[in-house]
Amino acid sequence: MAAIYSPIDTFLQVIKGKYKAKILIYLSDKHRRYSEVKRKFPLMSERILIKQLKELEQEGIIAKAVTGHKPPLKVQYSITPYGSTVCPIIKQMWFWGEAHEKYMSA
Repeated sequence: MAAIYSPIDTFLQVIKGKYKAKILIYLSDKHRRYSEVKRKFPLMSERILIKQLKELEQEGIIAKAVTGHKPPLKVQYSITPYGSTVCPIIKQMWFWGEAHEKYMSA
């Protein structure tokens, strides 16, 4: 029996990852250097950070810009116009999660 396609599955597959949604919210208001993103999430290993940034870049959600001709190169990440369409959805999920936590603790 064939699986039933769901666009929600596609959405969840793209943002799946412990930090992807948080990274997108952090990048949603301005361009950030790699070092800023790394500092923002001190508990995330560098390997996981690089992996999740690369996956978001491959999906066209974020863009990576490298400047400089010799080390140290400056790496900066930003939301693409396409990626900016997902940020309001993620922010709504964030707000719902906060409301649900309050509801469950009441």
